[in-house]
Order: sequence, then C-alpha cells, then structure tokens
Amino acid sequence: MASAVLTLIMLFALIFPGQTLASTTPTVNRLAGQDRYETAATIAKQWSHSDYAILVSGENYPDALASAPLAQKHKAPILLTASDSLPAPTKQALADLEVNQVIIVGGTGVIAPSMEAELQAMGISTTRLAGQNRYETALKIADQVQSSPSQLFVCTGDDFADALSVAPIAAMEQIPIILVSGDSLASSVQEYLDLNAAHITKTFVIGYSDVISDQVAGQFPHVERIVGADKYARNIAVNKNFNHLFSTEALCIASGEGFADALAGSALAAQKSQPILLVNNATPDTTKKYYQQRLTSLDHIIVFGGTGIVADKVMQDLNPPADLPTGIRLDKSNIALTIGQSESLTAILDKPAGSAEGNSNELVWLSSDPAVATVNQGKVVGINNGSASITVKTKDGNQASCLVTVIGLTGKHMTMNLSNYTKTSAATATFRYQLLDETGKDITAAIPSSQLSAVASLRSTISLDPSKGIGTVAFNSAPDTDKPIIITLVDLMSGVVVILDSTSGTGSSSNTYPINTPRPELPPPNPNQKINEITITSTILGIAWSDGSSNDMGYATYIVKDQDGRDITNTSLAANLKVTSNVGIAATAYKGLLKVDFGPNLDPYSLTGVTVTITDPQTGVTGTAPLEISPQIRVISP
Repeated sequence: MASAVLTLIMLFALIFPGQTLASTTPTVNRLAGQDRYETAATIAKQWSHSDYAILVSGENYPDALASAPLAQKHKAPILLTASDSLPAPTKQALADLEVNQVIIVGGTGVIAPSMEAELQAMGISTTRLAGQNRYETALKIADQVQSSPSQLFVCTGDDFADALSVAPIAAMEQIPIILVSGDSLASSVQEYLDLNAAHITKTFVIGYSDVISDQVAGQFPHVERIVGADKYARNIAVNKNFNHLFSTEALCIASGEGFADALAGSALAAQKSQPILLVNNATPDTTKKYYQQRLTSLDHIIVFGGTGIVADKVMQDLNPPADLPTGIRLDKSNIALTIGQSESLTAILDKPAGSAEGNSNELVWLSSDPAVATVNQGKVVGINNGSASITVKTKDGNQASCLVTVIGLTGKHMTMNLSNYTKTSAATATFRYQLLDETGKDITAAIPSSQLSAVASLRSTISLDPSKGIGTVAFNSAPDTDKPIIITLVDLMSGVVVILDSTSGTGSSSNTYPINTPRPELPPPNPNQKINEITITSTILGIAWSDGSSNDMGYATYIVKDQDGRDITNTSLAANLKVTSNVGIAATAYKGLLKVDFGPNLDPYSLTGVTVTITDPQTGVTGTAPLEISPQIRVISP
C-alpha cells in the first residue's frame, strides 16, 4: 500500500517536473550558398523582415569584427559585399527583407563610396561607420552599441577568431568589442578608455600575453583574461565562460579557418542565444569534448557554410566514438538515510547497441559534503544531519547526481500527525503537521521539508515550514477553498502517509510507523535489463475535481519491474508504455501515474468501474486491473 500511495503522492506533488529530453542525433541545418556572399544571404533568410541590415566587406575582416553587437541592437542580419558593387545575393536579400536602412561598416578604402549611391538607388538610406583604421572603426561601433558601457571585450585585431568567438555573447549582452594590437594600444583606444573607464566594471581580455600583452591588458580596468593555447581552445574557453547565457537545445558551427561565414552567422547565433563552435579538418579534442557534453540536450545544429567549408566528415568526427557512453544515469534520484544507515546507488551507462560494457572502475564517485554523507563505489553512508549531492562521473565528462538527505533519528518508531485545517483567506488555507520521536518529543523542526511531500485533492500547491510545523495550501482557484479537501502527507524516507479529511469531523489524523529498518540490497541491473512485470497497484480510480473547463480525469498508480525485481518505473525503459481502457477517450501511463481521460461527454460518476491494461510494446508484457470509481482522490490503493 505505501509504495503505491507514495508513487501517486510524489507524482502529484511534483506534477511532472519540466525536463527536456533531446535526441543524441540532433537535426543539422546547413545555411550555405555558392560563395560567402550567398551564404550570408542564406543566413539572412532566417529573418522574415528587417528594417536594418549591417553591410561589411566580404573580402577582408578587420573593420567588420566588432559588428555583431550593432546587428543585435537593430535586430538586423549581417550581409557581405564586394568593395565596389553589391553581389547579386546581397542585393536580393536586401529586397526580400524590405530593408530601408543599411549601416555600412568600414571606410571608403574597404567599401567604395559608390556603394551608397547603389543602395540609395534601391530606395535604401545609408549610414557609414568608419575610422582611420580597424581600431577606430571598432570604437565607432562601440559608441553606437553603448554610450556608457559597464563591460568590454578586448580582442586582437590581428586575427579574426577571438572576436568571432565572443561575437554572439557580445551581441546578446550588448557589450562592445574593442580591437587592439598585441603589444601597443592605439591612441584612439586610450582616449575611449579615458572617457569610459569610470563606469567599466569588467574587461574580458581574450588570450594569453602572447596574444595581448600584459602592458596592453593593464591599460583596461578590472581585467579578466579568458585564455587558451590556440584560437580553438580560446573559442571553447569563451563559450564555457558564458555557457549560462546559451540555449541548451542548439548551437552553431563554423569554420575557424575563414572569417566570412562565422561573421555573418554571429548575428543569427546571437538572435537565437547560441554559441558558435569553431572547427577545422582536424578539430581539437577540447572542441569535440565541449560538443559531446552539450550533445545530450541538443535538438538541432546550425552549420554556417557548405561541405567545402565544413565537411560532413568534420561533423561526423565531432561525435563520440561508438564504444563511449552517450550518457550516465543513477537508479535513484533521491534517497533519505538516518545517521549510520547506508544505501547503494547503481550507475547505468547508456551506450550504443553492440558496444562493449563499461568498466565500473572508470567511474568517479563524489559527495558534495562528506561530513553529511560519504560514498564509496556507489555505497552511500549517512554521517550527519543535512543534505548532500552524490555525483558519479565518467572519464569523458558525463555525470549524474542523487540528492541524499540524512537525519539523526533514534528509536524504532516515529509518529506523524495532521490537524487544524483552517481557511485563512479567499485563496489559501493552512494545516498543522507534527512529527514525534519514540518518546513523544516534537522533532518537526529537525526533519527537512525535502523528506516530506504533501498533496491535496484539489488543484493547489502546498508548502511546508518545518520551523513552525505549518503547511500552507495555495489554491489555483479561489472557489475551491469552500470545497471539501483531503490533504495527504508522505514521509519520503519510509513511504508512510497520513491523511487529513476536512469532512471527517475529527479534525486530525495520526500514524505511528517503524523507522531505521534495514533496506534490502538489490542486485546491479542486468546488462540486458528489460521489463518483466507491470502491476497496477491501485484498486480504485480516483476522479479529480473538474471545474467544468476540462474533462474529468481518473488517476491510479502502477509499478514496473525488471527481471531481477528492481523497480524501474521511473527509468527510460518504462517511458513508452501503451494504455487501453474500456471507457474514455484516452489513457496514459508515465512514471507510475496512470491517467484516464473520460472526455467531454462521459460522466465518470455514472460508472461502477473501469478496466485498464498497460502494455510494454518492446516485450509484450502487460498488466490489467479492474478499478472501482472513487469520487475524489483519497488513497488510491488498498
């Protein structure tokens, strides 16, 4: 009974926590043309319309390197041009996007004066940002991006890779990119610093002193170097440093051997909050590792340039070898222990079919706080009160964690009480909960809220305050505060529950139960683990309250076991179960919770029972049970 109830309560309390499961073979979208101009135009097609476009030289990079923040400011693409005339793809892109304002970046020696006339003949207004050299041009752009910058990126103006590595980040955060020579500071840059140094709180200098000397870096305020042995290592260092800004579902890839595609792509990468990964025909291991670490959550990849620029083999080589694990998981996501109690965690390597089995000696186990809980080859021991995260890592960087809660209880029994349900406002109510040790001492404050879970029969959220022993119910709908309610409190360590029914008339409920009982050790998962048993653990299908705006839903619980009797209900093996019901319009089973949708035209209260069957399509294993209809979710278990 406790196991079935625990499954239901935990699932209702957590309401399917948001989790994105991505394929390890993400969709690859190449944005490419016959040349760099057409590639930039193809990238620009990702905009449906833009009032602005940034026009830069496609023949050389220096003036263009700082352009991405300006493009992001105007929500504009970056297009490339020849020095004295607009290439046909660029001209077509300007027309397709209905651009009415072009910002030309670079002096007349880079993009000829005739360009203004050609654009104006198309009905497009122009503005030119240019200085005497690349350093001054970058400053002209900087002034347009931020009048009083608080942060700067400082990159060498002698190569393109570092500036393009920071470009999406600089654009997203609207941080100016300042270009410098490796061993001297241009007077224009010094003048810029004299005007802005007072409000600059951080300067990110890209590269070791062999790229930008200490003498130059020292002229900037509050310097933080982001370093790497070469441009590819610096690209990864930059991306890692700002990983928190990026979408986890996608990334962009461009050649590190040429500037044009990455430059045009930087505006799109910023718009989509994605990093740019620089590659070549012999992509370094550090780049591959970064890609592989992100691979588990990637949904799609954008490649800038055709196969002559970023070959298919380069993309294939980014993937992990077939015999390396694609991921790792633990058989439990949280456990609760008393002091001195132990429990074993099992690490499961997700590997491609047919590959060799992993060696457990290659795994590293760590505890975030050994003073609370220790771990040795997966065996966790509770040491002191508190919480700790137990993490297992593979040698190639994959990892998984389990939250461990340790409490210091003595004796053989504990009592859990619920009482005093009280409406406190139009949308809230409170109740009192209490935990007593074997001697009757109140230990509520010593039991962390993470060890308990509470759920109500009406749509609501419940928070627990151990310091006061008060639970607060926040109703999703204010009228529900006047309806009967059932509150269920579960001790996640034991699976024991206590239930308070607002209509019972007693006003309280209590349950005394054993603690500190040894837990049986399960065998490690079979390498050929499969579903062996599906059991519907409920005898009752609980009908949730409906406000009339949605269909009535019925809920029950089930458990899935493998051939060794291990509970695998919450694992990926049990994620694709099929459910059929003799009534209703649909039924689903996910992580121990069975749901039956009765549809808009069927009154579940007119039924005496429902027969439900859960099937695993892979093995054909089934579980069937007749369920009695219950008017509200109480305890869906005998």
